[in-house]
Amino acid sequence: MEDKECIDDLPVVGGNRVRTAHSPNSSQKVADEDCPLLDSTRNIKSYRRRWYVLAVFSYAAFLQSGVWNTFGPIAQSAKAVFGWSNASLGMLNNWGNIVYILCMFPVAWLMDVKGLRVSMLLCSVTMVFMTSIRCITSDPEPATWLINVAAIVNGVTSTVPVAGPALLSATWFPPKQRATATAVSTISSSIGMSVSFIIGPFMVPQPEEPSLNMTDMISLNSSSEMNSSGFSLTPAANISEVRGGIMRLMYTECAACVLLLLLVVVYFPAKPPSPPSLTASIDRTSYLHGIKGLFKHKRFLVILVAYSVPTGVFGGLGAALDMVLDGVGVTQYQAGWIGFYSTVGGCVSALLMSRIADQFLRHMKMMLLFLSVSGTAASVWFVLLRMSFIPVNLGSLYLSCILMGVFINATIPLFFELGCEASYPIAEGVTVGVLTIANNLSGVIFLSVLQIPRIGVVWMPWATLGSVAVAVPLLLLFKEKYTRTDIDTHRIIVPESDPHGVSSINTNT
Repeated sequence: MEDKECIDDLPVVGGNRVRTAHSPNSSQKVADEDCPLLDSTRNIKSYRRRWYVLAVFSYAAFLQSGVWNTFGPIAQSAKAVFGWSNASLGMLNNWGNIVYILCMFPVAWLMDVKGLRVSMLLCSVTMVFMTSIRCITSDPEPATWLINVAAIVNGVTSTVPVAGPALLSATWFPPKQRATATAVSTISSSIGMSVSFIIGPFMVPQPEEPSLNMTDMISLNSSSEMNSSGFSLTPAANISEVRGGIMRLMYTECAACVLLLLLVVVYFPAKPPSPPSLTASIDRTSYLHGIKGLFKHKRFLVILVAYSVPTGVFGGLGAALDMVLDGVGVTQYQAGWIGFYSTVGGCVSALLMSRIADQFLRHMKMMLLFLSVSGTAASVWFVLLRMSFIPVNLGSLYLSCILMGVFINATIPLFFELGCEASYPIAEGVTVGVLTIANNLSGVIFLSVLQIPRIGVVWMPWATLGSVAVAVPLLLLFKEKYTRTDIDTHRIIVPESDPHGVSSINTNT
């Protein structure tokens, strides 16, 4: 059964207007067969199957993010079972960021040259592998090695769901659905992280003591009652039960990844039979030429910093939220719910703001300014609470964290789309890949500070506040321009192709 397609008019090219077919069975030809922009047999169409493709891609993003944040929400339990320190836990999250930075450019090449299907197959296979090796054993020493290897592999896996949303939306969705599609697949990563804040503490009991060293852990393995330091666990959360809960969580995540692999194998095409927009049918700048162009592109570099610094640092804060809030008497379970609501709030606001951006094109800068100023205000409130400069209560901590998530996470899909608009005709996969490399680099630097002996976590809220505030002056300086949207909405006509095989459109102004 074939999908129904939408009808779109193409811009005037060479004095002729090109119109698409009215139905899947139509044999209508493109009016101007000499047009350099479209193959003479292709029409602009949108397919219903795009929602299935988006759903599978979003599921991959959901799983990858959830697996990345497996141990953050159960930090105290992981310390009890494996004898880890705060630095060890921070490094688990950091491995993904470091490897992502190293692997993003080759995977961006893979997405642009080989397409989304090959990329998604690579993603799903590596996800099954990394979650499988974590299920082998729960013995502290070998499990620690295997979990760190899995965290490294997760960095490779993350390249596709993190860098691919704008590429998928440009490949499958018409102009007035692009920001929404980008938001759906982007917030799926956030939803995955938010669910991990709930699933982890739900499946894994929390020990009574917030942390253990290796000596304590060995003693507990030989006695479920009390170690030589006087440490005891409640009967409902003895060391065996904590270990069993962690392994059940590992099995659950592995099964979910196997399902993803089956979905991708069954059906996940690289692209639709016909493009959903005019720009989707136009070749992009070559891979190497595009990468070089991005780092010479002044407007894109402004977007790069305004996006990567706040979101990278805030993502690191989310991974360490249990440790940050432990100092004000918040339990692992409560921190999990705070992280959950904060992330869900960001997902809802991201989807809402992206839908507004689709309906009112060319207003992304104004929307981003509003979100950044509001995120800065929420961060100020969080710092005042965490440092006890104002009276602290659980309700205020909940609300301040939720508002930070609402305003900061809502900027992500808008920055992706604005970055693609600013850098067009450089490929969306390369553009978002560079944006997310910078994002991960910010997260790496932020979490790496935990490796400094006795550094603590008090600095983290302050660093988050400073990073969010940076975006405001940068956005004020940014000159918005929507070349890609202007082509798709017929405001400008695409010139002849240059020697690189792409249209000679200069957006670096």
